[in-house]
Amino acid sequence: MPITYLVKDNALTHQTVQRVDQDLWHSKGIITFNWSSRSPDLNQIECLWDDCKGEIAMYQFTGASQETVEQAKATLVKVWREFPQELIDHRCQSFHEKLNCCIIHGGNNNFDG
Repeated sequence: MPITYLVKDNALTHQTVQRVDQDLWHSKGIITFNWSSRSPDLNQIECLWDDCKGEIAMYQFTGASQETVEQAKATLVKVWREFPQELIDHRCQSFHEKLNCCIIHGGNNNFDG
């Protein structure tokens, strides 16, 4: 069985899932590494999600009907598909810069990365 490594943060919102999934991950050969919840997020998808949230915030969804949920999902897909490739490339290429800042600052989250 191949070994897979998973780096996961310890954000409070992920703690329940983490406890539930731990046994499953182990049985599938997945080795997990804990990432401090107060450390800089080096996962570039998080920056893109922030950009995406900013775009979606322009839409004003009200209520919790199934129709509203479907509209929100469709909007998310639309915004994601229309994201400029240059922005995605820039976010991904900035990984090494963020990693270097993290190393320079001793792993502290006190830089604007």
